[in-house]
Amino acid sequence: MLSGLLGAGSGAGAQGQPRVLVADPEPVVQATVRNAALKVRVALGFPAVLLLNADAARAAGLKPVPLVGKFSFSSPLVPGGRAVFRFNLVRVGLDGAPRRRLPTVWIDPHVTARTDGVVSIFAFEGERILWERPTARRAGETYEILRDGRDDPEAWVRLGGERIRVTLAPDAPVTIMNARAARALEAEGLVRRMPAVGLWEPIPGARLPYQRLRPAPGARLLGLPLARPAARIGEAEARAIDAAAEAGTSTAEDDADTIVVRGERGGGRRGREPWLLIGADVLDQCWRIELDRPAKVWRLTCAFEGGA
Repeated sequence: MLSGLLGAGSGAGAQGQPRVLVADPEPVVQATVRNAALKVRVALGFPAVLLLNADAARAAGLKPVPLVGKFSFSSPLVPGGRAVFRFNLVRVGLDGAPRRRLPTVWIDPHVTARTDGVVSIFAFEGERILWERPTARRAGETYEILRDGRDDPEAWVRLGGERIRVTLAPDAPVTIMNARAARALEAEGLVRRMPAVGLWEPIPGARLPYQRLRPAPGARLLGLPLARPAARIGEAEARAIDAAAEAGTSTAEDDADTIVVRGERGGGRRGREPWLLIGADVLDQCWRIELDRPAKVWRLTCAFEGGA
């Protein structure tokens, strides 16, 4: 659904009133880039950047080989975990707001199949940005998650000797984590592995296997319940768990997320730094997600099943 920014339009944030983005299930807004009006969905998990599919960037008249330099983009949503893209600072208008320069990255293959691109919630101006889902039950409790900085989307939690990077990812169907994060949760008795696998598609054409985890009764992370957690695994391991599992498309680089620590003194390989994405299994039960910049928190209002 192409949604507008409610309230006082482009000046709402500057006047102290919160900006509201309507999520159905995610907000979709118009990004004006040069003379092109593009539909982009809003994401919570990365800093103030506009990511465009390559064909949308070309339609907007952006050069396929930009001149300004490189942008280092680190996210579990990118297969391989980290990539370096060419980018430009482009004047972008978001849903009628005055245009301002925004780091704009164009990616081939596509970063999303549902719209022309993805824009961060941090690209919107204002001290408070509200992500509201009109179809969710407007009830429940409010939870606060401290972020790493004013314009940083990430939270951190220490478990089982690991420091885990936590990101809100409403487009992930389940709460998914890499092997090091899963081992830390297992060590704390929060989850145990199940003999069931699935496939996660962070971007079109990339299907990465995961193993389902069973949360312990009442298990929580950062105050939120663990609903349907899952851990990244390699394709060979997925086939061993379930002979009928469909093969994914992960590469050797992607498999760094499936490596756990072997030996307490570095006796084995270590995978990528621990990360965990809180997915739709949890966030679909939240009717409001608030980005509070001054307080450096995510503020979630949720009615969890069973009153969790």
